[in-house]
Amino acid sequence: MKKLDRNQILAISFIIFGLFFQYIQLDNITWLPERIAHSSILLKGISFVLLSIAAILSSISFKNKQLISIISGVGIASGLLFLFLPVPQYLKGSAFHLLFTCSIAFGMTTTTIRFSTIVSSVCICLGVIFLYQTISPSLGNASLSLLLPGIVVFSIVNTHKVLCEKISIGLIALGLISLCQPFLILFYQTGFQLLLTGLTGFIVVAHR
Repeated sequence: MKKLDRNQILAISFIIFGLFFQYIQLDNITWLPERIAHSSILLKGISFVLLSIAAILSSISFKNKQLISIISGVGIASGLLFLFLPVPQYLKGSAFHLLFTCSIAFGMTTTTIRFSTIVSSVCICLGVIFLYQTISPSLGNASLSLLLPGIVVFSIVNTHKVLCEKISIGLIALGLISLCQPFLILFYQTGFQLLLTGLTGFIVVAHR
């Protein structure tokens, strides 16, 4: 079996198992032992890893990049709908997984560089705004789900690598300062999100 075919099979398998682990509701299966029934969080963690690997494998192993871009775009749209619309909790809980993993595949396969750069920049800006607004706690909780996918796509598609590095380093520095300063509790509470966003962007840029 060729290496390319093996990667394709792995990608499809990881997608199937990842989605299965993400959406299976073990608590509703009455005949399962209690210890297994309460392992839904563990399965969702495994799902995140599998879907992330599947996104990378799909992007590099399948020749039809446009199809991967379309599928991942649909996944991003679904994640945004799950994030902001009143949907069942198990769908809302999968929003971050869909947004992050699909943003990897979309960034690696899209040909709409300018459009993707603009949209990802808007997502980052909205994420920062949601992070510091004090009107709605739900928007604050959704900020990381916009920041991480936004910085992933921006760091992949933006042609100015030095600019991406400067933005990522700036977010890292801002996050560290926010975590270390003793004056404003709001900055302390949001420092980790900024730090994680900057680290994610820097890692992506460093491996382009």
